[in-house]
Amino acid sequence: MRAVVFSRYGDESVLEYTERQPAPAPADGEVLVEVMAAGVNPVDWKHREGAVRSDRSFPLGMGWDVAGVVRRSVPGGPAVGEAVYGMLPLPYGGAYQELCVLPASAVAPKPDRLSYAEAAGVPLAALTAWQALEAAGVTEGLRVLVHAGAGGVGHFAVQFARHLGAHVTATASARNMEFLRGLGVDEPVDRAAADLAAGEPFDVVLDIVGGPVQHASWRLLRPGGTLITLPEPVDEAHRLPGITARRVIVAPDGGALRRIGALIDSGAVHVEIQEVLPLEKAAEAQRISREGRVRGKLVLAVG
Repeated sequence: MRAVVFSRYGDESVLEYTERQPAPAPADGEVLVEVMAAGVNPVDWKHREGAVRSDRSFPLGMGWDVAGVVRRSVPGGPAVGEAVYGMLPLPYGGAYQELCVLPASAVAPKPDRLSYAEAAGVPLAALTAWQALEAAGVTEGLRVLVHAGAGGVGHFAVQFARHLGAHVTATASARNMEFLRGLGVDEPVDRAAADLAAGEPFDVVLDIVGGPVQHASWRLLRPGGTLITLPEPVDEAHRLPGITARRVIVAPDGGALRRIGALIDSGAVHVEIQEVLPLEKAAEAQRISREGRVRGKLVLAVG
């Protein structure tokens, strides 16, 4: 089958496009999916660079987001021929290829209103946002700050938080202010110009960036507030008393994807796809992702 793999850690040049990759065989509890499209996420190039490692031998597969058609299933699983979307378990990639296997519990019916390419942009980013807000206990009336609100995880997080009834502030570049307003953000903030510390404190801060952003986020929270960090562990050197902080690492969840799909089909949640590239241009897609400034998601067309 056609696939993109890599045989050593490094930059985009280590990615190999091949038409001779052996097709995977599903194990117990797994379904075989013909991949129509695969999402591109920052964890993809972090895996390629070696920051996220598996214990499998090279060559290694790439990618965790899939949308496609079930070709083999399990009792109680999706029907053969059903259109599904889902997320492969970390740390083993395998979405940048024509066939992939993943647990039956990790897939859900593809939202009717989405194309395969649009659906492939959903699972990992949307589940990350969903699980982060769940971990923070976001409910109606809370003041929530989402850093990088126009990105893959961010543009889902702001919409889910609004759906939960929170008052949402989100940071982004100046060019994305109107985009954030269109998603329902109450207070879009130009990350290069605003002084968030001068305003009212937040109940919840979702840090999608890490580094200096996490360090600055502690002082944006009210006493008793919650900081959720995604890209890196909580920096204990900057911890402040009275603040709850934890890192959330996304996990596959077909049940949550069903609920997210219902929100998408109802029109309550918008999926933003910046660009769809062919599988052969996986290196270019990862380069664009690595450079940042992606609005929503990048996707590879496979099938």
